[in-house]
Amino acid sequence: MKVLIIGGGRIGLAVAGLLAGSGGHEAEIADITGEALDHAGQRGFRTRHLDASRLKDCVEALAGFDIVVNAAPTRLAPAIAAAAIAAGVHYVDTAEDIAPVSDLAAASAHGKVILPGCGLSPGLVANLAAELVDALEGPIDMVVRVGGLPVHPSNGFGYGLSWDVDGLIAEYTGLCEGIVEGQLVSSAPLQQYESFVLNGRPYEAFSTAGGLGSLCAALQHKVRNLSFRTIRYPGHLTLARFLFEDLGLKRRRDMLRTVLRFGVPDVVQDVVVIFISVRGFHQGVPAERSYVRKIYHEPMRSPFPVTALSHTSAAHLCTMIDLIEQGHIKGRGVARHETIPFKLISENRFMAPLLN
Repeated sequence: MKVLIIGGGRIGLAVAGLLAGSGGHEAEIADITGEALDHAGQRGFRTRHLDASRLKDCVEALAGFDIVVNAAPTRLAPAIAAAAIAAGVHYVDTAEDIAPVSDLAAASAHGKVILPGCGLSPGLVANLAAELVDALEGPIDMVVRVGGLPVHPSNGFGYGLSWDVDGLIAEYTGLCEGIVEGQLVSSAPLQQYESFVLNGRPYEAFSTAGGLGSLCAALQHKVRNLSFRTIRYPGHLTLARFLFEDLGLKRRRDMLRTVLRFGVPDVVQDVVVIFISVRGFHQGVPAERSYVRKIYHEPMRSPFPVTALSHTSAAHLCTMIDLIEQGHIKGRGVARHETIPFKLISENRFMAPLLN
């Protein structure tokens, strides 16, 4: 397939790197900034200048491509999805807020695949959660815990930027979706605190927004309770509440963005922690099933530095591209991650090295 990747940041470069190293897909990176295009060009990728906010330019750029990967800022998702629909190409992205693209696709007669929310969460997490739920009988209670953390935290915040600042702010300020006693609910972020130990290391977890995509709606009639919590090192939540709530910076996002961007270091050596637990019944007996995985940054996975978080998200995206090409994911409306068999993902060439 011919793939246009819009956005030359961490994810865009990671996707291009995986596709270039695997064969079978031809990729090109488009971006509006000269700096991003220079970085991509230095790594040997084909590039083009594109202002993705201009519908006409975006549609023209998609001519000759089979699929567009939206690795641009979340705010551009509706515009790029609209261009994909107009150009008649498949569309995938890593946006945590899937509603704008889903609504746009639902109102169109697009015959290609529209698949928002790829990557670690909600993408891979939705695949795993659906698999675990199908292994038990109800009533089922589920807790999804996911985090991208520095392997060697060097500050009191216990955190480093392996994603982007705007994504972090959205997670810590948006409403959190969940299921309580069979009802869809919304709750405040930075709540539902818990602490736990995994492989001898202590962690904390708390509610954040945007990690479940359409999972709650899909599982509402199968799951009694479902909550999503982000994993951090102990002490992080106290400082996050101080910044976002006590100082009121959640209402001064310009200032908050500056504080986080210049106060929290970028990290490459990171680890992705996935811990999903499901309780229900198996053959009438109370049972629990869990999925636990740590995915570490490994420099040899890529010819240029890529975080474990970026690599995991990019691998999931590339898996979706494979599955679309193979016909396992069909067009017409929005495709849902929770309907994609986990077996197809775990055996795919991009995800298998990370999950097996």
